[in-house]
Amino acid sequence: MISLKVFQQSKTTLLISQHLMPLFIVASLSVLSSIGMFGLMFYPAQDRYTNTTALFQAAQQAQAQTQVAQHTQEIISTTWAALSDYREFTDLSLDIADLAKRNHVSIPGMGYDFKPLPHKLAAKGTFAFEAQGNYEAIRKFIYELEKRWPYLFIEKLSVERSKKKNGVLFRITVSTFLKEYPQILKKTKAL
Repeated sequence: MISLKVFQQSKTTLLISQHLMPLFIVASLSVLSSIGMFGLMFYPAQDRYTNTTALFQAAQQAQAQTQVAQHTQEIISTTWAALSDYREFTDLSLDIADLAKRNHVSIPGMGYDFKPLPHKLAAKGTFAFEAQGNYEAIRKFIYELEKRWPYLFIEKLSVERSKKKNGVLFRITVSTFLKEYPQILKKTKAL
């Protein structure tokens, strides 16, 4: 073994250094192996942690998207339940006429039409009518119409002075979506 000058000063120091040198080598090898094991364990664990964190964030995003989709589905279900079918839609004209009478507005006549939508999940129902009366009464009628049936939309609205009475004449077109398109009954020949 190579002895250092420091250890050559005494025989006891030389003997101790000869016995401690293998221990020093074993300690050095154990430190080096510990550093190697740390490297072999740390970097794969760090990669697993990074992957797990990315998967966790993706799962959180998926959960948030699922919650938004469920909330949207609830809104759609509520809206769908509020929509009427074409049978109820025709009865709605009577309710609109009653609302007009309560507000001192006259509706001489009302027409309605059904239009299929391209996706065929629903149909569009439209009412067209004229409302005559005092401006304040018609304004209140339109307000209550929109408030009472929030699923009715005013598509067209025009106003002019009434020629018959002292007041105004409104031409109104309102529409809504219906759950189904009315089936046209087939005509059969009498035998």
